[in-house]
Amino acid sequence: MGQPLTSLTRSGLAAAFGAAARLRHGRPLHPSGLVLDAHLRLHGTPEPWGVPFLDRRMDLRGIARLSRSVGVPPPLPDILGLALRWRQDDTTADLLLATTGRTPLGRRLLRPATRWTGLYSSLFPYGAGERRVLLGALLHTPVRLPATVDALAQVVEHGPLVVALLAAAPSGPWRPFGQVRLSAPASTDAEHPTRFNPLRHPIPGLPPASWLNEVRDAAYVSAQQVPDHPERARDLSGVG
Repeated sequence: MGQPLTSLTRSGLAAAFGAAARLRHGRPLHPSGLVLDAHLRLHGTPEPWGVPFLDRRMDLRGIARLSRSVGVPPPLPDILGLALRWRQDDTTADLLLATTGRTPLGRRLLRPATRWTGLYSSLFPYGAGERRVLLGALLHTPVRLPATVDALAQVVEHGPLVVALLAAAPSGPWRPFGQVRLSAPASTDAEHPTRFNPLRHPIPGLPPASWLNEVRDAAYVSAQQVPDHPERARDLSGVG
């Protein structure tokens, strides 16, 4: 896409997200979620990407946030989100994933869901040297878990949930490279939503790629300039 059109799209999305944030007095999407402890245990992909996060064994600690996107009431389907934050190489890294299809085309399309179980994709690619890679996650639950915060909180009180971490070329198969264990204590953050921004907190060695990331960065910045419940807002920029 040409620079003039990219700039125009950035401006349009920034204005739209900023207006939506003001109307909702905070986040225009994923207004509330459940925050859990996250333990990332990485073992690497079968075929190296040349990026430590995808190739090496690592043991990382952080937080996860699961949420409904639009906020329509259950049992109606909604786009579900899985956000991860951890510390790596003395820096904060964020990863945002959302429910999508599983095929090469479907993994680029948001897919409403009624249960937490399923595939979550980054939608937008990352740069691994000269190559592009999509990141994903497959959430396993011991029961058919409806996509509500209350149901999720009850399950994690009885033991951690396991999320398989996946990587794929834009048209290639998904390959596992690790897992995340999501565990209690669980806390809701409707009053003080946790802010994530993978463009401002990139994964070391995996910069966001393509003009689409430039466009969504403008939307994030515009929306996050509007505080949630203005007198009580906070921006969590690190992991405790």
